[in-house]
Amino acid sequence: MKNLTCSNLLHDGKEGKLYITENGVYVWDVTIDVGLGDEVFIGHISDIHLNYCNEQDMKEANPVLMSTYENRKWLANAASVPHLHNCLSVLDDADQLVFNGDTMDFLSHGTMELMQREVWDKIPDVIATVGGHEISVRMQGKVAEELSRDERIKIVGDFWKHDIFYVSKVVKEKVMVVGFFNDKGMCNEKQVDRLKADIETARKNGYIILGFAHEPIRTNNPEEVNFTEDMALLKGDTSSFPENFRDGIICRMNALGADGCDESSKEFYNLLVNNADVVKGFFAGHHHNNIYTEIVAKTSDGKSSIIPQYIHTASAYNKGSLMRILIK
Repeated sequence: MKNLTCSNLLHDGKEGKLYITENGVYVWDVTIDVGLGDEVFIGHISDIHLNYCNEQDMKEANPVLMSTYENRKWLANAASVPHLHNCLSVLDDADQLVFNGDTMDFLSHGTMELMQREVWDKIPDVIATVGGHEISVRMQGKVAEELSRDERIKIVGDFWKHDIFYVSKVVKEKVMVVGFFNDKGMCNEKQVDRLKADIETARKNGYIILGFAHEPIRTNNPEEVNFTEDMALLKGDTSSFPENFRDGIICRMNALGADGCDESSKEFYNLLVNNADVVKGFFAGHHHNNIYTEIVAKTSDGKSSIIPQYIHTASAYNKGSLMRILIK
């Protein structure tokens, strides 16, 4: 991982280092020291929100999308593409790149065109999780969705370059990157089966697992309280605060504290947090703030442990914002 010259140090603590590069990119450097004997560098981009309607969209003139086009002003007309280029220039020596959800701001031919050109074509081996924006045609529009959620998920799934529900990859025979879809906190039986198999493979081969999903997961940490803006390492969009990271829904933070997950989602969550001898970190986006939390966990033999959870702000902000994750 190359050294960057920092023009402005914002934060330096156990959570990692936050700073601004000389060309204005916000960087969060995180180190996970597990005694690998070698270094693995993961680049993390989340919430870049590619926003675009192309000629095909305008010709079809779908009323839901046209209302989005009229009302969704943030990052309109591919405004976040330069920010993405800035991020990629800082991460050009990464062993693996992960785009962690809301890469597309809404579902349209135009955003899929941008995704194809700016992500799939340039980074063929990228892992890209899916957030709520990718499966939404309506984004601040006034016309209700016409397609069902399942229909929209199918469109995205057919376009995506890997399975949108679960993907894993071993990097440098050291680190297994696991990306999964957890919109509204839900995971299905197939995701459970694949995570079980990957945990077994990782333990057998001495890999560590890093989990990536767009939404953070519950911490069960009694030391944490409802999150407020003042607790952010770097303040961003505060529209979603206060937030409960301690005892909300199993796989989704919910200030109401209601346990609304199904059995598959609970089983998936328990696999993550009860194998802390293998699972060494969890990374999310969604909240548009840089936030560090610690998930109460156990090793496979029942010993108490924690899994650090890093929630990254929107890469669309400023001149770009990203995480550099060094595992050593």
